[in-house]
Amino acid sequence: MKDLEKMQNWLKTYPYWTDDLQVDFLESVPGNAGLYPEGLEIRSRQADVLGNQQVSCRYRFTIYRQTPGQEDSLEDAQWLLDFQDWVQRQSAAGLAPRFGDIPEQEWLQAQKGTLKKSGQTKVYAVTLVADFVREYTFA
Repeated sequence: MKDLEKMQNWLKTYPYWTDDLQVDFLESVPGNAGLYPEGLEIRSRQADVLGNQQVSCRYRFTIYRQTPGQEDSLEDAQWLLDFQDWVQRQSAAGLAPRFGDIPEQEWLQAQKGTLKKSGQTKVYAVTLVADFVREYTFA
């Protein structure tokens, strides 16, 4: 399974996920969410004398979630906090998606949860950061 599909499928396992999840698109109606990948970032690279490499990588995904523009958004704000906590717990338990070759050096963080837009609909955003190591063997 491709990395983006892994993330998409895993997000839908969140117990309070009720939204439609699209990739690189967010329809302007409540009950929609968009997953926006930012691509692969190489953080460091180590090679041995044979040319085999361990590459420290990072993915960033931003999730935008549309909700109705109610004046009292305590429920929506609480959803954001609960979701971020769930991500941290899933990562600590080894249940978050894996993208690398060394599972014990992998973690996923939920960062920057915020209200981005308010009005008739509200848009909440959270950034998921996945750090992992890939190994490349050339022997």
